[in-house]
Amino acid sequence: MSPKCSRRNMLKGAGVSLALLGAGDAVTQLTAAEIATRYDFKPKQRNAPVGVARGIFPGRVVWAHDPQAAHWGGQIDSAASQWWMDSSTDQKRVDAMLKETLVRLTGALTNEAAWAKIFGHYNQRARGVQRGYRPGEAVAVKINLNNSSAAGPGNVTNVSPQVALAMVRQLVQQAQVHPADVIVFDARRNIYPAILTKIWNEFPEVRFVQWDAPAAPQPRHPIHGDYTGLEQAQWVEGVSYSLNQNGYYDAKLIPQQIKGAAYIVNVALLKAHSYPYAAHEGGDEGQTGITMTGKNHFGSIKGTPELHGAINTNRLGTPHAYSPIVDLAASPNLGAKTILYVLDGLYCARRHQSYPLHFPSAPFHNRVAPYENPDWPSSLLASLDGVALDSVGLDILYAQTKNNDDEHGHARILIRENADDYLMEMAQAENPPSGTAYVQGGKPVASLGVFEHWDSDDSRQYSRNKDPRKGKGIELIYLPAKG
Repeated sequence: MSPKCSRRNMLKGAGVSLALLGAGDAVTQLTAAEIATRYDFKPKQRNAPVGVARGIFPGRVVWAHDPQAAHWGGQIDSAASQWWMDSSTDQKRVDAMLKETLVRLTGALTNEAAWAKIFGHYNQRARGVQRGYRPGEAVAVKINLNNSSAAGPGNVTNVSPQVALAMVRQLVQQAQVHPADVIVFDARRNIYPAILTKIWNEFPEVRFVQWDAPAAPQPRHPIHGDYTGLEQAQWVEGVSYSLNQNGYYDAKLIPQQIKGAAYIVNVALLKAHSYPYAAHEGGDEGQTGITMTGKNHFGSIKGTPELHGAINTNRLGTPHAYSPIVDLAASPNLGAKTILYVLDGLYCARRHQSYPLHFPSAPFHNRVAPYENPDWPSSLLASLDGVALDSVGLDILYAQTKNNDDEHGHARILIRENADDYLMEMAQAENPPSGTAYVQGGKPVASLGVFEHWDSDDSRQYSRNKDPRKGKGIELIYLPAKG
């Protein structure tokens, strides 16, 4: 299907006028029975936490929401107005959201102190040593660029340049990491030009790792005039899997550059992964429920397609099945090095290849029609507990499935079945619902964090909000814009 046809069908699903659709734009849809079976996710229990909460304040998730930060006009076909441009997103407001999020996450008074606490907490928990960051230790920032290319993302969602720069600014200016020790990467895709130029113009020593060798139309380094600092992934064995070792070959390979890093910051998207009415947005309907910090590491390995069968709910991703996401998150060379988890919720989406989506339900109250309007989720979320963060993200997405029908009566966003199964596996990794014996580094994997659904979409309270003293699950701190 042509890009033009794809755009038109996406606009149809988003509720844009049918006058924009040509007569030849046929839409292939699943049957109503298939949709009812595949997209029937509902939280089974609320305020019933499982797992062991992590963090300086265990289970804490901080959610900053500033509606003025993201204000793209929604002109999907306009090359002059795209969501990732500075004209569409306020860098100062994004910086402020991340700054306040980190302070509230750690209980620190300053961002410098927040990073000292983040590094110190990680080193004590993971390495049993009381120390902070040391010069020369590399910090890898995994950003989700599933829809990126050397030419650019167009108006399809990826981690934004503004969030990427805000994180690099924090690492260099507040955590005192040398720019040459910062590695921004997505090993399965190429870094799109806006991210390269935005970060290099301020921090020319920062390194990037991507799928291909660098080449035009990617920009050259502003100082060196070549592709210094933009590296192709150098694949080495770095991940093991608790099941199907013979079936996962390339999936064991990670970039040498990332294997050698001391720490990882996981910057993912607040995004669903599947949608039944828009397979034409760029390929198949999707494979699984959501794409957040857990699935973000599918972009850290070479053999991502080898794992798709395990998460596809029409294949091996049946209820309470083994999840390779657990192994990726617990791998000593990959997920176990994570010091901070972040969700970029400036522009969210309903599937793996999709345009930004408006969120009509509280606390966003975005207009959904016409599509060309500047209301967006415009949020950042962070935690030291990746399971808790993805749990909150799933609750946010699920809330947006309601009161959100297009002119055909289809919900503009739907959540596929078994969406929280991987979270239950991660939270109870030592005794998971699947019965899998998860092993990493020769040792059984223990709980990777706490899983819980909030009480309702209106009050959005978790167990530690309801009972700070006795609660064992998530604590959600919501930070609305100050003005």
